[in-house]
Amino acid sequence: MSGLWGGGPLGKELPRPKWTVALLWILGLVLWIAIAVIILRGVGPDVRWWTDELTLTLIGGLTLGALAIGLALLIKYQFSVAVSAKLMERMLRDYVERKSDEAATDIEAGGASQHAEIVSLLAEIMENTLLDDVEKAAKRKSAKKQRQQALRREIEALTKAGKFREARERLEEFGSRYPDDQALSELQSQLSEALRQHEQHEIASIGEQVQRYMGLGFWERAMEAAVALAEQFPENPDAAKLPDTVRLEQEAGFRAEQQRMYHEIEHLVVRKHWRQAVCAAETLVERHPESPEAARLRDQIEELRRNAAIAERKEWETRIAQHVQTGRHLEAYNLAVELMNKYPDSPQADDIRKRLDQLKARAGIR
Repeated sequence: MSGLWGGGPLGKELPRPKWTVALLWILGLVLWIAIAVIILRGVGPDVRWWTDELTLTLIGGLTLGALAIGLALLIKYQFSVAVSAKLMERMLRDYVERKSDEAATDIEAGGASQHAEIVSLLAEIMENTLLDDVEKAAKRKSAKKQRQQALRREIEALTKAGKFREARERLEEFGSRYPDDQALSELQSQLSEALRQHEQHEIASIGEQVQRYMGLGFWERAMEAAVALAEQFPENPDAAKLPDTVRLEQEAGFRAEQQRMYHEIEHLVVRKHWRQAVCAAETLVERHPESPEAARLRDQIEELRRNAAIAERKEWETRIAQHVQTGRHLEAYNLAVELMNKYPDSPQADDIRKRLDQLKARAGIR
C-alpha cells in the first residue's frame, strides 16, 4: 500500500491522501458497476422501461464515476509531485552539506555561510511548492517586508559609514520599489543631514590644509586642493570662493616677496656686496619676471654685473699680491693666468701680462 499511495520515509513528512484516494476510487467503481448492472438487467424483448429520465441518470452516474476516479488520480499525482520535490530537496541538501564538510578546511567563514544560504534557499523553494495560494501570498508579503527592512538597514549603514554614493543608489532603489513607504522620507532626511555634516567637515578640513600650504608657500598644492574642493561642493559659497582666496593670497605673498627681495638688493648695493646683489637680482627677475621690481632691475643689472666683476678682479689682484709676498709663487702664477683668461680686456689683465714672465720665473716654470 505504501508503494501505491506514495508512502515511505518521505511520504511520512507530508499529509498522505491515502483514504481520500481510496474512497474516490471506490465511489467511481461503485457508480460504474451499478450502471452496468442496470443496463444488463434491462436487456430483453421488453425495453419499455427505458426512459429519458433513466438515460440522464445513467449518463450522470457514468460522469460522476469518471470524475471521482479522475480526482483520485489527480490527488495521487499531486502527492507524488510533492514527494518528488521533497526527495530533490533532501538530495540537494545532502550533496551540498557533504561538499561543505569535505572542503571545511579550505573555505573561509564566508564560503560556509554561502553554502548554508544555498541550502536554505533550496529548502524555501521546495517548501513553496507545498503551499496554497493564500499561504504563498502571505509568504510573499512577509518576504517583501523583510527585503524592505533589509534594504533600509543597508541604507542606514552606508550613510553612517560615509559611503554616500552607494547610499544614494540604494535610496533610489528603495524609492522605486516602495514609493509610498513612510520610511522613504525619513531615509532621505537622514542622508541629507549626513551629507550636510560631511560637507561642513570636509570644507573645514580642506580649508585648514589650504591655509597650511599657503603658510609654507606651497601655492600649487594649495590651489589644487582649493579647486578640488570647489568642484566637489559647487553649490557651497565657502568652497566656491576658496580658489579665489588662494589666488589673492598668492598675489599678496608674491608682492611681499618681491618687495623684500628688492630691498635686500638695495641693502647689498649700499654695502657694495656686488656679487650677492647680482645673484639676488637674477633670482628676482627669474622668479617674478612680470613684477615692477624686475622691470627696474633689468635696467640696472648690467651695471651690477660690471661692479661685481670689478670687485672680483680687485679681490684676485689682492690675492695674487698676497701669494707673491708669502712666497707662494706658483699659486700666484696660476691665479694670474685664470684672471687673464676670464677678464682678458681688464686693466688687471694688462698689468699681469707685463709681469707674467717675472711671475713665471719666480714660480720656476720654463
